[in-house]
Amino acid sequence: MMLENISPCAQKYWRERKSVVGAFWDIDFLLFDRILTGQFESGVQGDLLEIGALYGKSAILLGCHARPEEKVIVCDVFDNVEGDDENVAENTQSYRGLNRGRFEDNYKRWVDRPPVVIAELSQHIVNRVEPRSLRFAHVDGSHLYNVVRMDIANTRSILNDSGVVVMDDFRALHTPGVAAAVWDAVSNEGLIPICISEQKFYGSWNSEIARVTSLNLMQWVATQGDAINYGMQDVAGASVLLIQSPAPWKKYKLVMDLPTPWGTVKIVIVIPAPWRKHPAAPRLRDVFNQAWVRPYLGSRQAKAQSGIDHPMPDSAC
Repeated sequence: MMLENISPCAQKYWRERKSVVGAFWDIDFLLFDRILTGQFESGVQGDLLEIGALYGKSAILLGCHARPEEKVIVCDVFDNVEGDDENVAENTQSYRGLNRGRFEDNYKRWVDRPPVVIAELSQHIVNRVEPRSLRFAHVDGSHLYNVVRMDIANTRSILNDSGVVVMDDFRALHTPGVAAAVWDAVSNEGLIPICISEQKFYGSWNSEIARVTSLNLMQWVATQGDAINYGMQDVAGASVLLIQSPAPWKKYKLVMDLPTPWGTVKIVIVIPAPWRKHPAAPRLRDVFNQAWVRPYLGSRQAKAQSGIDHPMPDSAC
């Protein structure tokens, strides 16, 4: 894939994206870019929201795509840890070292206009953002079930009719609450799946927007040759595009015919070629680093049905 397949507004950031810390996989960078470009070409207008900005890796891309009259809104508590005990524990363990200054320094390297920062818990978002004012929302905040349910409901109220929502971490070990909240919204709240990557869920509450966006992404991924594995599945009445990240390397096949007394034997040797890969393929060191991350998995106290906490028993050893 050549650089010209990325929208002009995002090309400079694409070239330097590795300098910003964060788990924003390249395949999702390209999907964001494709969706936001499609909205621009279709005349869809509205502000852009991110709940949970970390160091700005994905928020910067939103800033690259915002029109002069549009705002990028970022909601994050940064280093001001607040909320109930479980929310505080999650923020303290998973996001230690996060601060607003570092986010803003990263953001202004690529985007001239600063974002609107809401340095509060996401539960306050509906009091800070106009109803039906957004065309795109990326929800990457708390992974706790009740918080994610609230984030989804709030996001629905502030998205416009053409809006697309992206939910991060909907299928990881440490995020069963995100998975439960997302699929509950699909089953019971009219959220229509558009696309699923290894990291994110893309959806809309507008069936026509879901159909057009899915078609747009399908047409794009079909141009990527065999580097990206993809397919469609019917899920909850919707045709959902599934996209797998490219492999960390391309493979070469050497085929040789070896004559033997019993006939010719075909030998196929597969050789990894890490220097020949799709630009969105994750680096091996990123894959290994991700494997060693120890996110917050929940309280280490057993909870009885009554809600009373019981300490785990000491080891018999």
